[in-house]
Amino acid sequence: MQASQLLEQGRYAEAATAYAQVTAEDPSDWQAGVRHGYALYRKGDHAAAQAVLAPLMNDWRAAQYARFWAGIAAIAARDGDAARAAWSGWTTDRFEVLRVVRPRVELLRADELALGPQSADLYAREAAQANALEEMKRSRDMFRRGMDRGDVPDPALPPTPVEYLP
Repeated sequence: MQASQLLEQGRYAEAATAYAQVTAEDPSDWQAGVRHGYALYRKGDHAAAQAVLAPLMNDWRAAQYARFWAGIAAIAARDGDAARAAWSGWTTDRFEVLRVVRPRVELLRADELALGPQSADLYAREAAQANALEEMKRSRDMFRRGMDRGDVPDPALPPTPVEYLP
């Protein structure tokens, strides 16, 4: 898919446009909707990202991703109320991501979380690193099978961050 390639290449403005087309053609494609909001956030259009992600926060399939990225976009825009609203119902089945983000949610509730674009990028990087660790743990069986073949990554290297996206 072209939109995914643009996103991977860091061409966020073009990716946002491509994902907007996908969601216009198929409004039920919640994954494209979340990725559209993410591309807008990365492009720096935090208000547009929140607007795209807000309706997806009520879709059970998209909620964990939409709420996370809407909260990140609100933090970048220094909108604590919108961030609290987005993260108030946020949950995930990814333990490592939850472990990293939960303290941030608690600080946000106490109105003690640092807001702004740099803080939002930091929180997103922390979640991406935790998501990579989660991916590594989920593929542990594959890793163990790979050990039998000698196909083993260097355990001293940290996992490459994986953005928290569907």
